[in-house]
Amino acid sequence: MIIIGIDPGTAKMGYGIIKVDDRGKKVSLLESNVLITHPDLEPQNRLKFLYDSLSDILVKFKPDLMVIEKLFFNTNAKTAIAVGQARGISMLSAAKKKVKVSEYTALEAKLALTGYGRSDKKVMQEAVKKTFKLKDKIKSDDANDAVAMALCYVKKVLEEPCPKKK
Repeated sequence: MIIIGIDPGTAKMGYGIIKVDDRGKKVSLLESNVLITHPDLEPQNRLKFLYDSLSDILVKFKPDLMVIEKLFFNTNAKTAIAVGQARGISMLSAAKKKVKVSEYTALEAKLALTGYGRSDKKVMQEAVKKTFKLKDKIKSDDANDAVAMALCYVKKVLEEPCPKKK
């Protein structure tokens, strides 16, 4: 199974592509990066760039599932609207390529990867690094967050829970 994780944003959209074996036990990182829109672009052209770029990524990797970070309540309405637009573009590109979509909050991803829902960025970077046995952490926070979204699905859905000891 190939999963693409998305950390939505109109200025920067992180993505991470992972491959998981049938039992959810072996996970490998195929690619992680950030789509960056030029600040001088009009909003509709930023969205078009994100849609076109994400569509190309979906054609290249043919994921079975897209995991998108859920929008949480934000006091900055401008940021919330931009993230909502990027989420919409992500969902549209998934629908056009017939890719299933799943959503998790950042808190759910942190809890699944570290056992603590309020883990900071450094702890999350270390969790992702450790999962893939990477030499270095993923440099971009946006790309790392996207990979964490994909891993959240693996942890919550694919991995079998450990049997409880008596």
